[in-house]
Parts: sequence; structure tokens; C-alpha cells
Amino acid sequence: MIRKSKYLFYCLSVLLTAFLAQRCANAVAPTGGPKDNMPPVVVEAVPENNSVNFIGKKIEITFDEYITLENANQNVLISPPLSEKPDIKLHNKTVVVKFKESLAPNTTYTINFGSAIKDLHEGNLFKDFVYSFATGDHIDTLSVKGNVLTAADKKPVENAYVGLYAADLDNVYDLPMSDKPNYITKTDKEGRFSLNGLADKNYLIFALKDVNSNLYFDQPNEEVAFLDSLVHPNDSISHTLYMFTEVDSTQVLLEKKLIEEGLLRFVFRHPAKDAIVMTPEMLPDTFNLVTMHSAEYDTIWWYFTPNVMDSLWVQVKYDTVINDSSRYSLKFKETGGNRRRKTEPKKLTVSNNLLNRVGLIPGQDLVLKFSEPIISYQMSDSAVFKCDSTVYYGRLAFEPADEYGMKYRLSTPFSADSSYSFEIPDSVFLGIRGRTNDVIRADFHVLKDDEYGNIYITVAPPKGMKQVVVQLTDESGKVLKEEAITKKQEVMFDYLMPAKYKLRAILDADGNGKWSTGNYHHHTLPETILDYKDPLELKAGWDIDLEEVWNLAQ
Repeated sequence: MIRKSKYLFYCLSVLLTAFLAQRCANAVAPTGGPKDNMPPVVVEAVPENNSVNFIGKKIEITFDEYITLENANQNVLISPPLSEKPDIKLHNKTVVVKFKESLAPNTTYTINFGSAIKDLHEGNLFKDFVYSFATGDHIDTLSVKGNVLTAADKKPVENAYVGLYAADLDNVYDLPMSDKPNYITKTDKEGRFSLNGLADKNYLIFALKDVNSNLYFDQPNEEVAFLDSLVHPNDSISHTLYMFTEVDSTQVLLEKKLIEEGLLRFVFRHPAKDAIVMTPEMLPDTFNLVTMHSAEYDTIWWYFTPNVMDSLWVQVKYDTVINDSSRYSLKFKETGGNRRRKTEPKKLTVSNNLLNRVGLIPGQDLVLKFSEPIISYQMSDSAVFKCDSTVYYGRLAFEPADEYGMKYRLSTPFSADSSYSFEIPDSVFLGIRGRTNDVIRADFHVLKDDEYGNIYITVAPPKGMKQVVVQLTDESGKVLKEEAITKKQEVMFDYLMPAKYKLRAILDADGNGKWSTGNYHHHTLPETILDYKDPLELKAGWDIDLEEVWNLAQ
């Protein structure tokens, strides 16, 4: 009996111990070691990296851990490019590259794996691993490096192909349009590139945003970049290429459309100052047609009073290249979320020339700018004008400030020692499309010297440059003011509110007053844009007078 009790006690003790041990084991999970953040490491390559006299059809590269091979067809680049893409597959820890064609003799090949190789568990990227080999007894080791930026705003271009064409080939400048490059790589997020394994010779360098993935410049919307001189491999030189899209030089009518009720728009590819837009029909006086054009003469607007005519024949002519005749429906149809009930009247949009909405530049009139030509203006006796504490009724008098009726000015003289305000009742101004104004209010004063500042800089254009456009921008790059110069002179940007500004200069080689893109077919680079070395912080009541000449030839 005693033995049975001891045996039972022993069994219970064993079970309790096992239970507690299990509880303890479940309570604390193993923490493991530190997280692996190292990329895979090559432990063997057959043949070895940088081998010569390669005659095989296969390359094997083995890593120290299991890896993934992501999107090899896009990420892996072989240079010089092959006619047939090789098979690139993963077997356990080994990447196997099998060639489908015979390789060129006495040639150095590089295989750039880009962002294709990552370790299996943590996804650590083995970025831009390059494997090189030669089919001859010598391996080329020279390189060309640089970066690709957008020509207009100098932002890095990612995933652009950068190719080299051997300069000893016939018609080398035509090759980007018909042949694959001798060497090729891609830019990274910072726009940087490096072409390795190069022979000791001169090359044409050409960058391409390849729309149809054939490595040829054969689409009008493909972005390109090039240098106007050949390059020679040199590790100490970094080349900057500026990417642009060509503009077709053929003049065409891009758009002819009723864009709003009472507004037809005609858009040309290039400035068309001599374009003729007309109608053969007799127009009633109530149609009130007003024709306007953009500053560049590439857009023409026809404003007219709606519901006078249902349709209209319009002819557009320019030189001998455009002769268009169409009948337009003048009934505008709102779509989607823009639909309004017919009972909801549309109003004029009104702005003014006050700085920061309160400051009038000394010597200027206050100007109201409307969203369409004004055909009728009848000031109400209830209009209020206030000078300091004195209130006047029926004393506001506006007059047209342009030939189209888009601007009206308040011609009252203003004193720098007073403050002003006015309130114009609704429906004083009637636009050509039947829209009237809401109540217009403004509180303002003439700017005093301690409220604004000016920036002065002397600019020296490069010798032989047709003209330079000097621009003042805000911190984001938006152009605020600009001035074109043809010789060394002082440029002044006046009446500026306290803020941070930037200066830049367009080397306007064609003299059209704006930045022009390049044209590879004509071997013309995009116009150069130069940025002033430092941003400028302007404080109220202060001027920035930059004594050092900005020499654009340097």
C-alpha cells in the first residue's frame, strides 16, 4: 500500500514538472539574433568574374544564402546588347545565365544585375552587381560616368537608358535611330549612371526614355539627351546630360473647340501671329464677338454672347499649311460634376493688382481684371468708397484699361498717407456671356518704403549670345518676373514682398524670349538654364544690391 502511494506520488510529480516546464517554455519565446541587413555575397562564379578567353554558353554565380531573382528581363542589362535575351534563372543559391547566340570575338561583356538580386528572408538588395568577362585575351576596364537631368528644371531622371556608340562607326550620329548601342546601362534614382568595361576609343553618348522598349529613338514622344561632342573614357570626368522631348516643327492646329458657354478656343503648335480665324457668315450685333490671343500668339479665343446663334462656320488659315473650315455647335453641354441647374447663374471672376491683396504699388491705378470682356458697366449710387474715416457714396468711377474690356481701372489719385476701401454692389459689370459680378470689396493702401524691397543684379551674357532672359522665381521655381537683355547691364526687380527668391537665366540662343527644347535630328541641344549660386532672402524695407557681376560665360 505504501509502495502504491509512493508510486502514485512519483507519477503526479513527474506530470506536474512536465506541465510547468511546458508553461515556462511557452511563456518566453526565443528572441533570436540581430536582424540580417547585409546583402547576399558571391562565394563562387564559373567562370570567375573578369575572366578572359570565354568560349562557353553558360555562367553560374553562387551566393552565400538563398536569394530571389526579381524581374530579370527588365532589371538585368547586358552590354554590349545581345540580339536574343539570354535565359536567366535561379537554381537554389545559384544564378544561371545561358546565352542563346554566339558572342562577338575579342569583346568585353558586362552583366549588370541592377535591382534583381535580393536575399530570400529579409529582402536585402545586392544593388548593381556587375559581372564582367571577355571573349578575347584582354578585358577592357575603362568607364564613362555621369548623370541625366531634365533640361527644363534639372531634376534627376530615373530609369533612362544611357548608351555609347563607337565613334569609328559610319554615320555615328544616325545610329541611335537605327542601331542598338555598343554599351548600355540605366540611371538610378539620382539620375546617375556608369558604363564599365569600355575599350580605349571615342564614343557618342546618348540617353533615351524608351517608350516601346526596342532601344531605338524612333518615337516622337521619346525623351532623349546627348552631348554635342564625343566622349572618351575617363574616371575623373563626370558628364551631365539634359533630357528633353523634341517638338515637331510643323505648324498644325492642335485644338478647335467650344470650351465653355460663349467661348471658342483655337490652339496652334507654334506661334501663329499671322493666322486668320474668320467666319463667312453675317453676325448680328448682339453676337458681340471679341477676339483675343495669347502673348505667344499660339492661342486665339473667341468670346461671344450665347444663345444668339445655334451654330457657326469658322475658317482657320495659316500660310499654306493650315486651311480648316468647320461648323461649330454653339450649344455648350456641361458634363459630369460640372453640370449646373439652368436656374443657377454663373458669375464673373474678378481679381486685382494689389500685392498681398492689400498693397498698391506707388504711382499705379487700382485695376480690376475680369474673366471675360465687359460690355456694360453701370455704377450704382450705393457703391461705397472710403478714404481713412471719410465715406463717399456714388463716387466710384472706373474706366476701361485695355482694348478688350477685360480690365477696368479706378483712376482716383491715392496718397501714401491714407488707407482706402470700396464696395461695389453686385450686377454693376455685365460680361459678354451674360455674367455679372458678385459684390466686390477691397481694403488697401499705397505701399510704403518699409513694406517692400528691390533686387538689383548686373548680368553679363556670353559673347555672341542673341539674348538672355533673366528670371526671378519663388522658392518653388514659379516665374514671378523676367527681363530680356542683349548686353551687360543691371537688371532690377522692384516692389517685391518679403520672401525668399531665386534667380535664373535662360541663354536664349534663338531669341524667342523663352526656353526652347532641343532637337536631336538637327543636332541642337536644349537652351541652357543657369541658376544663380544662392537663394535671396528679401526683408521688408531692404534692397539686395548684388555687387558681383553674374558672368554667364563662366
